[in-house]
Amino acid sequence: MQTSLLLSGKKPLASLLAIVAFAMMAANYFGEEHAVLTSSFLNLAITVPLVVVSVALLIKDGTKGSFGKAWVFFASFIILWFVAERIWMVDELVYRQNPFPSAADFFWLAGYPIYFVFAFFYLRTFKSSISIRLTVSVICLTITMAGFLAYYSGLQESDLPVFDTLLGLVYPIADTLSLAPIIIGLILFFRGDVSFLWSCLLFGMLCFVVADYGFFFLSLDESYRTGHPIDILYLWAYLFFLSGSCNYVRIFKKRNQDNRFDDQADLR
Repeated sequence: MQTSLLLSGKKPLASLLAIVAFAMMAANYFGEEHAVLTSSFLNLAITVPLVVVSVALLIKDGTKGSFGKAWVFFASFIILWFVAERIWMVDELVYRQNPFPSAADFFWLAGYPIYFVFAFFYLRTFKSSISIRLTVSVICLTITMAGFLAYYSGLQESDLPVFDTLLGLVYPIADTLSLAPIIIGLILFFRGDVSFLWSCLLFGMLCFVVADYGFFFLSLDESYRTGHPIDILYLWAYLFFLSGSCNYVRIFKKRNQDNRFDDQADLR
């Protein structure tokens, strides 16, 4: 778990984010082929450790307590998106065909409801601190944002078939809605210390929101390609998830056997 320890701090994460951005920009400078290969390689190099760490924590933690159950769904969500990434990679690099739309979309879309279940179990432990007013306000905010962006997107001209356009729009809307539980968590945790894990989940989903909207608008005139600079945000998102997971490994080592999940302040 040396890699986990290295990724669990803020400075190593900032360095990795900078390295990924530099590598992607440099690859784009040398041409589209280099950009595609660099993006695919970096995606694989980040998501494989993320899956390994998530599964390792599942094996260690089991399903005890709300945090244990939450991690089961988080790992399931990560595995689904890992499968989607690999389908996209194989379609593009092996079969040389357009990976959107494809079977990968099924796995990406299936991951969203599982992510919501993960957030539910994670926040359930703190339900006494979550007011109805807070919940309604955040849900209304995210729904309004998603509705506005969907309306604005509908005004844009598209070179894509209607189905492809609607499918592409589903992703940023789902990302926007998925911010609701994380915003609730942050509002709660800003009253004290914000955990590195929760911060990583927030910034990871924020990266997906921006990246998916970028992908959608670029796809309208078919100017998106794998390796486009917008892919930096996708890679950053997985890096944030990986760093949060690795931080969870560090916290796991501090926990005792009698109180493995609940009432563990560091998990907040």
